[in-house]
Amino acid sequence: MYFTNSHLPVLAAVLLVTTAPVSVLGEKPHPVSFRSTIAPMLLAQCQGCHGAETAKADYRVDSYTELMRSAEGEPSRIRPGKPAASLLHELLVTPEEDDRMPQRAAPLDPGQIELIRRWIAEGARFDGEDPDTPLVRLIPVRQHDPAPEQYPRPLPATALAFSPDGSRLAAGGLREITLWSPADGGLIRRIPNMAQRTLALAWSPDGSQLVAAGGIPGELGEARVFDPSTGELLAVAHRAGDVVLDARFAPDGATFAVADAENRIALYSPADFSRRRLIDNHADWVMALGWSPDGKFLVSASRDKTAKIIEAKSGAVISTYSGHHAEVFGVAFRADGQQVFSAGRDRKIHVWKAGLADITGKRFGAEKVAELDGLARSTVRLRLAGDRLFSAAGEGRVRMQNAASRKPTREFGGEGDWVQSLAHDASGNRLAVGRHDGQVQIWNTQTGERLAKFTASPGW
Repeated sequence: MYFTNSHLPVLAAVLLVTTAPVSVLGEKPHPVSFRSTIAPMLLAQCQGCHGAETAKADYRVDSYTELMRSAEGEPSRIRPGKPAASLLHELLVTPEEDDRMPQRAAPLDPGQIELIRRWIAEGARFDGEDPDTPLVRLIPVRQHDPAPEQYPRPLPATALAFSPDGSRLAAGGLREITLWSPADGGLIRRIPNMAQRTLALAWSPDGSQLVAAGGIPGELGEARVFDPSTGELLAVAHRAGDVVLDARFAPDGATFAVADAENRIALYSPADFSRRRLIDNHADWVMALGWSPDGKFLVSASRDKTAKIIEAKSGAVISTYSGHHAEVFGVAFRADGQQVFSAGRDRKIHVWKAGLADITGKRFGAEKVAELDGLARSTVRLRLAGDRLFSAAGEGRVRMQNAASRKPTREFGGEGDWVQSLAHDASGNRLAVGRHDGQVQIWNTQTGERLAKFTASPGW
């Protein structure tokens, strides 16, 4: 459980749990709902340390059944009707820092503790169907309106991602995700129940999960996890009061990270969708993320005009790069992890030392080593694949550069509309380019040949 006072306003908006429904003045408040109020708090703040994977101190909270279980020889974790005799409540309010939960963090907000106290005092009732249901499946999920059967006009291709085997290309649609054949542009599947716009897509390395990040500007942000083979919604892992802007799986697939317009980065387990860490170190929107090759570090790009390298395990900031003096909207680690590429509103790509410890334990500074011109006036994220760096170069063009020498090696496109998204398939040496007019082009990165062209809007 990792929590600080600075997160309170955000958690209030995201989890909708800081207040319980209250009836007319003078009447008795409605009972606290486990499903709508207690479960979201446990999932966001407790399950990362006390879930099926970790279960520190043999204490699990990942379902109602587990929460109510007490180990032999210890006090009752929850005694319905008796908060003062319940171990859970005691651990939340104890003044002893070594015993208080969450550990290594500030105490929960008094309003949240009061909700837990009230729920226990009211009998610790379960208001779901099956008490063994994992919390992530128990919490109410917002149902979005269906997508149109046929789009009235093409939708900008704001997000693209190749499946790990290269057989499918996911694209963001209007309240849906669409899966296409990269070979011929045929529509494979439509995945419904997504928020209005999708701004980022990420496949798990084994292809079993597809994270879709987006939302409704100024109203809602979500990172939804789908089974791409069936279209089943597995979880709404991340919720925010504004859009979620990026999602990226760690190289080993054991974690995925999301970034949102509430200035936060959150790390989740794809096994049970518990939040492992919440990082609140930027002063403005977090626009993009990238993982180091070994999966130990994240690099983030923000509208606060900085890029930061963050240790994933601890959430500590290793270094901060402020050289753009403008909004930063794209970041990527070089394949050896020693340098970072960042793209900014200044229409330049900066190359800087990663700031990671070397073998002697000394740290490199976030020092700029090169600057590349010719970036498009857009917010297209950088894409790095091995020794190839891809960026939007204006007028519908995408530039490929050698990451080591930083020399341009090829350009793709040149006609048509503003480039809005990029995706790379390393196994097939293919680049997918999404444009503002909804068109998607597939290019062979070795020969420069265009392999396919289609509009990623059903009905067009």
